[in-house]
Amino acid sequence: MAVSKRDSNGDGKVSLDEWDKPAFIFNKIDFNGDGFLTASEFAKKWGIPMPGGPSTERSVDEAGVLDESNIIIADVHMHPHPDNHPIDQLTWMNRNGVMWAGSGSMSRHAIEHYARVMKNRFIPFGAQGAMHQIYNQYGVSGVENNQNQLFESMLSDLESQFESSEIKGIGELFINNRSTNPKHSMRRKTRVDAQSYKDLLDLVASYGGVLSVHVQWDDDSIEQLQALANHNPAGNIIWAHCGNDGSASEVREILQNHDNLYCDLAARHRPKLNDWVINKRPRAQIFTAYSLDSTWKDLIEDMPDRFMVGTDTKTQTHYDQGIDTIRNGLLANLSSDTAEKVAHKNAQKLLNLK
Repeated sequence: MAVSKRDSNGDGKVSLDEWDKPAFIFNKIDFNGDGFLTASEFAKKWGIPMPGGPSTERSVDEAGVLDESNIIIADVHMHPHPDNHPIDQLTWMNRNGVMWAGSGSMSRHAIEHYARVMKNRFIPFGAQGAMHQIYNQYGVSGVENNQNQLFESMLSDLESQFESSEIKGIGELFINNRSTNPKHSMRRKTRVDAQSYKDLLDLVASYGGVLSVHVQWDDDSIEQLQALANHNPAGNIIWAHCGNDGSASEVREILQNHDNLYCDLAARHRPKLNDWVINKRPRAQIFTAYSLDSTWKDLIEDMPDRFMVGTDTKTQTHYDQGIDTIRNGLLANLSSDTAEKVAHKNAQKLLNLK
């Protein structure tokens, strides 16, 4: 089907002239570099067997070996993307010295595929896709309602996933991303202290997991985030993007008051942040390719156990750039002990990474 719907000349393969997406995607699927896409290449890219033929599951040997010449990194904000084969992701990770990577995904198939291929180097999170489905069907009131039938079913499923060690946590949940997500269909603002989110926090607390939440810096949302953290101090929360554009002093006050709250610094640096975003929200950028904001440096050094890193990118080029910026702009400007904690030790401890 992938070939036939594009194959206008009937030669049984897809040329670049027949391709309906960007050329870089074509090149990623064209494994033999002959300028054509075949059904077997699509199958290889997706990691599925060809009917009547041998399995096209790719080998982890293709990904090479982990570069441990520099401090290793745990990327706690890498969303498994259905268009990226996990072997490709492992290749990017190995080249950049990233030992572990992961987060939630809209596609449960992608989560399962990455876990099967990457094994304990993948950090699996659940519920992102399911919560988005609830929102699409019922809106804000649906995701805030813990008695919603879909929510109750999801909660039961999540408990089973925790019991079988299929997931490390829940999220990233889009609780308030009303102006920080480029896709209008993904944007929403809900109560951070809604009973549904409290139930999810209780669940991760009971299994030693973590709840990852996207909560941008609106005063009411920040107040509600603190109420959520207070609801169950045993439930650990990763504050995705560290509030998106909160200042170091503002974040310091929140972290001082809530020991169960941690920050990931994804999307607080390039290439995830582009010129347009930085011009619109200049406080969003914490570090550049070479420098770290002095107020944030003081905060991270003062509270070294509370910060982690993430890329939140989807392409090979952006992944390489993101890790390079993390190394040279953030880690290189921290003390060695703090850099190790932020790079991987905090994530190892919080997420029980092997």
